[in-house]
Amino acid sequence: MELSSQKLGLCDAYLSANKMKLVLAESMTAGYVASVISLLRKSGDYFLGSIVCYHDNMKIESLKVDPNLLDRYGGVSAQVTAELIKGLQHIYNPEVAIAVTGFAYESAVTSLTNPVGTVYINIQSPDFDFAKKCIFKGSPEEIIKEATIEIIENLYESILLSQACRKSKL
Repeated sequence: MELSSQKLGLCDAYLSANKMKLVLAESMTAGYVASVISLLRKSGDYFLGSIVCYHDNMKIESLKVDPNLLDRYGGVSAQVTAELIKGLQHIYNPEVAIAVTGFAYESAVTSLTNPVGTVYINIQSPDFDFAKKCIFKGSPEEIIKEATIEIIENLYESILLSQACRKSKL
């Protein structure tokens, strides 16, 4: 799957036109999502930036993730990804917050339930709250690119759903 320039353009236009602020917490993708967003024409209107919290210590120090949560669930988990969102919201108060954790490489903590390619995505705004676990196949580069595409696709779909809900209330 490739990044859709049309979908990226709609996300770019929507966030800019609605004066929304977007901030990211990237673990496995290590800034790759931010690099894609920063290339959009209107990104300067809404994109605050990305916290790259690859190591658990960065999750604790920069976004105040509870160390006990990391010990209990691990840095790649739905619980920690949701906690990254809370940290972003507390510190930056954005209209849209996106967090991603995952395994692009084999490690001591990958398992049958969380193999290489496992990715947790969380997207939140006042209009939508989205959390998903994905499992991608391929090289580390392919996994990171697929996770980025999935994030953009889910942001796009969330925006469309939000627009449809607003229109139905009229």
